[in-house]
Amino acid sequence: MNAINKKESNQYNVKLDTGTKTNFRWWFAVVLWFLLLVSYIDRTNISIAGPFMIKSGVVTPAMLALANSLFLFMYGLSNIFGGYLSDKFGAKKIAIFALTWWSVMTLFTGIIWSSLALVFSRVLLGLGEGMHWPLNSKWVKAWFPQHERARANMFWEFGLTMGPIIAGPFITYLIVSSGTWKTPFIVMALVGLIVMIPIILFFIKDRPEQSKYVSSAELEYINADKEKDDDNNPEKVTVGSILKKGDFWLLLLNWSGMATIFYGILFWLPSYLQEVRHLSVKMTGIWYMLPYIMMTVCIILTAFASDRFMKRSIFASIGTFVAGIGLLLGTHTNNLVIAMILISISSAMNGVVLPTVWSSLQKMFPSRNVGAGAGLLNGLENIIAAVGTYILGISFNIGFPYLIIFAFVGGISGLILAKKGY
Repeated sequence: MNAINKKESNQYNVKLDTGTKTNFRWWFAVVLWFLLLVSYIDRTNISIAGPFMIKSGVVTPAMLALANSLFLFMYGLSNIFGGYLSDKFGAKKIAIFALTWWSVMTLFTGIIWSSLALVFSRVLLGLGEGMHWPLNSKWVKAWFPQHERARANMFWEFGLTMGPIIAGPFITYLIVSSGTWKTPFIVMALVGLIVMIPIILFFIKDRPEQSKYVSSAELEYINADKEKDDDNNPEKVTVGSILKKGDFWLLLLNWSGMATIFYGILFWLPSYLQEVRHLSVKMTGIWYMLPYIMMTVCIILTAFASDRFMKRSIFASIGTFVAGIGLLLGTHTNNLVIAMILISISSAMNGVVLPTVWSSLQKMFPSRNVGAGAGLLNGLENIIAAVGTYILGISFNIGFPYLIIFAFVGGISGLILAKKGY
């Protein structure tokens, strides 16, 4: 082990073995996947439960739209200071606090009694969940060498795709079998508090040097290309310097173009299928899974291809363009099967954009500030996406064209980034 690694080992008082190289970083990535899985079920269960809330008279459609948009807005703000806090106090501490907070708020959603209470619960849920997302970029930057980061991002992003896949049938089953929309919120709150908190406490560390499961050989492998990375850049990264960075704004537009479509479909696909396509609740739950099954495949293929060719933004650009085209064609065809395939392809492109956008972000900022960069990127993106989500919730006729146009803007931004070498 080199002198730097020995110094870091002593700093954390961790005794590293000198035996065979371990691969614990990939088990670490699995834990990150499970954490995001719980997070996404907690935020998407409202998509399935929402129509039941409306039918029971607890909330109105307009207030449900407002609650979803305010969730994204608060989620975005929380990303910004969550990333900053993770740089300051460490990702693990912020993860424990955030998970506890949003699990309690999920439980609160299960006992709401009015539209105002729902809005309040969704705002507070966004505050807790928003702190979590930038932590993943900080962990990936610390735990993986450059040439593995798209695949590492792929792992935790599986939570984003598997969450809705599981949520569709699982949340529907809990509601139908129990006879109340409240059940899934209570169940998922308990999963967060009883299952996930202990897992984080025992297995999550801020850096591989702190983990007893990481061998010295694995640590050397992780750090092997550090000299090629931008961690040697002494420049201090502040919010002001991030906002002055043209490449950051291009990345934000690219990511927002895709995310606006993704969140629109995430929150409003069940309502669209029932109100416009006149499907039953059971069929809605089945069709709801398709975009995320396809997205999972896209994440896997893109992550391996992106790490192979080390070209990130060209994938993100093409994915965003295809998302816009798919949504345009899918919302203008009368055939349900063709429409759902096209809309699913549109949403699935998030699986092409996700691992590549975050790999570009992790290249753009050094480890000590990647949390702040990720928080600002995802925070502003969610605030931007909240606008489109609200418009779509009020009117499908106005909302879908808005999403499509924004996707094309994002695709153009991705092409410019690709030309810049990202």
